[in-house]
This record gives sequence, structure tokens and C-alpha cells, in this order.
Amino acid sequence: MVAGIEVIVLARETGSMMKEIIYGRCGLSRGLLRRMKSGGGVFLNDRPAYITQRVQAGDRIWLEFADSPTALPAEKMPLQILYEDEWLLVVDKPPCIAVHPTGRFTDGTLVNGLAYHWESIGLRSKVRLVHRLDYETSGTVLVAKEPFTHRKLIEQLAAGSLRRHYLAAVTGSLPAAAGVINAPIGRSTDPEEPPLKRIVRTDGKVAVTRYRVLRDYRTFALVEMCLETGRTHQIRVHLETVGCALVGDELYGVRSPMIGRQALHAWFIEFEHPRTERLVKVRSVLPVDMRALLRAESRKG
Repeated sequence: MVAGIEVIVLARETGSMMKEIIYGRCGLSRGLLRRMKSGGGVFLNDRPAYITQRVQAGDRIWLEFADSPTALPAEKMPLQILYEDEWLLVVDKPPCIAVHPTGRFTDGTLVNGLAYHWESIGLRSKVRLVHRLDYETSGTVLVAKEPFTHRKLIEQLAAGSLRRHYLAAVTGSLPAAAGVINAPIGRSTDPEEPPLKRIVRTDGKVAVTRYRVLRDYRTFALVEMCLETGRTHQIRVHLETVGCALVGDELYGVRSPMIGRQALHAWFIEFEHPRTERLVKVRSVLPVDMRALLRAESRKG
């Protein structure tokens, strides 16, 4: 697949410079334009062109992006792909697998598996994650196959129009059956705390989480949580600030004998497809360990 955008000039755009269409109707960023200049190109009716050239109705503009294969090693692994097309995919991340290599996890990550998938379908492109999940969190991860789609999805994420819903087993008493937690999040400055620990702080970044209690169990509640922002550990920090915690969350609560990780699953994602402009909704079923947790708790009493 060659990454690019095709634009047919409209009658009302006759006489316009190409850059007016590129920055206007296409919504192309200057960063992507620089990417074209460093290996891609701008073409008018299949010929190299300058963005200052004027166009006529019916002209074909082709914007081609430079790209290169990911430098990360490709590793064959089972992937549960929930949705895939020419431009993006949604993959179901299992619990206790890293999304991308870090100092702690140098291989065997989701990105390594996606690099192998890219090779298997003949895609010479970087693996572009739109968002990430914690190591223990399971569920939907959105990945772009080319730079334009990635940029547009990142813009939706920043604007809050890319919706991510989680299912969480939560201990403690939430303030209400449904509500909003609005509290800025930043790094902890306590040298005794783990480096990844986040806290609510007045000079932190804006963070908003909506929640709704779906069912009360004996020792926890099943809660749907929707992120309006995407801060590190947002759900976990926001639960802590109202006196709650995820079942099994050792960093912000306590480990649980009922499940070997934090009980958090990204079950639903919704976004506007950057290419087709259609609304895409993708769901993931609860993994085995969280289903077992709910069954075990429902049998108590």
C-alpha cells in the first residue's frame, strides 16, 4: 500500500492554489507536508507539482507520504484482530503483555507482533499506536497503518471525540451511581514512590473520567468508565482520589487473591474513520480471568 491522499478538485475550487485545498478540505498538517517533501511528493494529474500551482475543476491531486518499515523486530504471535481495513486496525490486547518495548520489556510486545503482521500482509510501514494500555490492562488498542490516518486519529483523541470505554471491578464506594471525576493528573514527586506513580495535583494535566455503576457485587462493583482525556493511569488515579481502587491493583490499591492483575478491560472504542468518515464501533468481550472473577463473586453469599 502506498500511503497518500487522492483529491479531485471541485468546481468551486477552480483557480485555487493546491495548498488552499491541502490545508483546507484535506486538513493536512504541515508536519505531514514535510513528510511528503522528505520522500513522498505532491502530484497534479500524475505529474510532480508545487503546492502553489493553481488547479481546475476535475484535476486530480495526489499527496504521497514517505514511510519506512518499523525498526522493531517482528515476532510471530497470535493476534486477536477485532477490526481491520486498508488504513487501520483494532487489536484485542491480552492481559499482562506490554504494548511496546521498554527497558523492562524488550521483546514479546504487542508492537512486535504487529510488526510481524505488517510483514505478512506486505505492509512497509511503521506500527503507529494511537493510544496505549497498561501492561496488566486488557482490551482494544487502535493502530494506524499510515501517517495521515494516525494524525487524524490523534487529533480525535486530543479533542475527546475518540471514545474509549472500560469495564472495571472497583472496590470502595463511588460518590454516586453515575458521575464525572474531573481532577488534574501529574507525576508523583515523592522519591519513595515508584517512578510511574501518578497523583492528582493542581498543576497537573486536565483529566476527565465518566463512570456508571453497572452492577454491585459482594465486595466490588462492576463499573463502566469512559475516558474523555488520556492521561497515564487516569482511571486508577481518579478512583484513588475518591477512595476507590481496581480489584487487584497493587500500585494504587492492593493485590487480590481473586485475580492476578488489575481488573480493568478496554471493552469498547468508537471513532470517526479518517478515510471513510464513517463511525466505527468495536467491542471486545471480557477476558477469561475477569469473567471468572464475576462468576466467583456472584456465587458468594
